[in-house]
Amino acid sequence: MDPIRMHWDVRSTEYNDFVVKGYNDLRERRAWQDHFSSILGTEPLNILDVGCGPGIVSMQLADLGHRMTSVDLSDMMVEFAKANSQANELDIDIRQGNALALDFPDSSFDAVVSDYMLWTVPDPEKAISEWFRVLKPGCRIAYTDGDWFHDPLSTPFRNRVSAYFAKRDRRHLEKVHEESDARMDLWSSDAVRPRDDIRMLEKAGFREIRVIENVQRKVLHGSRYYAYGFTNNHFTVTAVKPSE
Repeated sequence: MDPIRMHWDVRSTEYNDFVVKGYNDLRERRAWQDHFSSILGTEPLNILDVGCGPGIVSMQLADLGHRMTSVDLSDMMVEFAKANSQANELDIDIRQGNALALDFPDSSFDAVVSDYMLWTVPDPEKAISEWFRVLKPGCRIAYTDGDWFHDPLSTPFRNRVSAYFAKRDRRHLEKVHEESDARMDLWSSDAVRPRDDIRMLEKAGFREIRVIENVQRKVLHGSRYYAYGFTNNHFTVTAVKPSE
């Protein structure tokens, strides 16, 4: 099996539990929605969510009135995304798909979003070029990620605090996650982020590139911040495909 698909299949239940709790927290949901609206505006758009996972970002945006199409490589994540959207009575087109070969025509979408996905792909430049291809000229991407390997915030003290607040089911799965991460041979383990992200975006043709730092401070609160946002800078990168 594809090691990336296996990784997210293995993590799907735990990750689904984590993000569903965030979606059900009205304060956290609105913080993410405000974050996206500040980047994408408030007019309804036709948006592609690449690497949608359990579908929470798609749900946040669909709840704001956007028309969402969502793809993920993991069959398990797709099933969770479908179940979550149905449970919340949100109409989202959810499909299994490969971020490196998106099954959509050129210039299909008003925006492309992606959360915590790019660090895992085997060819990030190809993924970014696919975002560029399916995005309409003059439109914008917005993706959130982090430097999970070299972030200076990840000090021994902060890691101890995070471990204290983290849920036990997350801690006992860490060894499994580390092993599956190693099998994926991640490009991001040697990257300087978001500096390398900017270089790849420029190479793909994107312009008006902007990095929003420490997003976790805006969207996570209380124990969830200390468990999941205390040891890393979660950054959002936005960029525009130039008009033809």
